[in-house]
Amino acid sequence: MDFTGLIAYPVTPFDAEGRISHEDLRGLVDGLASSGVDAITVLGSSGSFAYLDRSERSQVARTAIDAVDGRVPVAVGISSVGTREVLDAAVDAQAAGAAGLVLSPVSYVPLTDDEVLAQVRAVCAATDLPVCLYNNPGTTQFDYSLPVVAELSALPEVVAFKDTAADAATFNARHAELAALVQGDAFSHGVSGDVLMMSGEVAADAWHSGPAALLPAYYRRLRSAVVAGDRSEIDRVRHVLAPLVDHVAGLRKISGLHLLARACGIAAGDPRPPLLPSPGSELRELGRLLDVLEAEFGDR
Repeated sequence: MDFTGLIAYPVTPFDAEGRISHEDLRGLVDGLASSGVDAITVLGSSGSFAYLDRSERSQVARTAIDAVDGRVPVAVGISSVGTREVLDAAVDAQAAGAAGLVLSPVSYVPLTDDEVLAQVRAVCAATDLPVCLYNNPGTTQFDYSLPVVAELSALPEVVAFKDTAADAATFNARHAELAALVQGDAFSHGVSGDVLMMSGEVAADAWHSGPAALLPAYYRRLRSAVVAGDRSEIDRVRHVLAPLVDHVAGLRKISGLHLLARACGIAAGDPRPPLLPSPGSELRELGRLLDVLEAEFGDR
């Protein structure tokens, strides 16, 4: 797995009692596998990985991988507070048939460069699956420097970097700087942050997105236009897609995605406590914005 193109990060659906709804998960990823996305990653932030135990995470991975049945690569998020748990998740993901791993430096105490280097090397020693590093400083309080990414890219298993930035110009500058630091052209530098994608100014090697798992056709259309430099099509898609994405971004990330999923007819249950659902009054506005998208472009 090379972690390029449009990579969708589905929610982990819950039922009304807070249990994982494997039937809804199976239906969601089955549809995604035929939607034109290039890959799927389960158990990312969108997938509520932090609120699931080891057994639940393993079951989610197996359900998704079985449902996709080889049609597109399925990566599995393995982030956890402790390295022991990260390694357990890596082993479980490989046993489930994952095509790759996504790892962010999660810890109760913010990690140092040396601690992150040691953890990534431990994962690469425990599995031969391709690894995508994930920079999520707003959550982890660790911000990957590009020299650290370049050092880790020398490991054969580390093939990608999921990155973010304050704005499109900053991301594009980081993209150029990292390309100069990394040897070879096979390393993928992808973008995380749907507001950056909606700018229409960041192509990157990959888009890593939670909303794309619920709106794959629209994200595919926008990414294709950005990669091609088709300004007319970029503006046309952004005009109707960006307001919906901005609205979801204004809600708490996981809760907002569960509400969007509900508006799309998926995942009737609320996110797992202690997270609270977004206000039910938002459902009507999400439905209105979805109607605008469908009137312009048809099916999601």
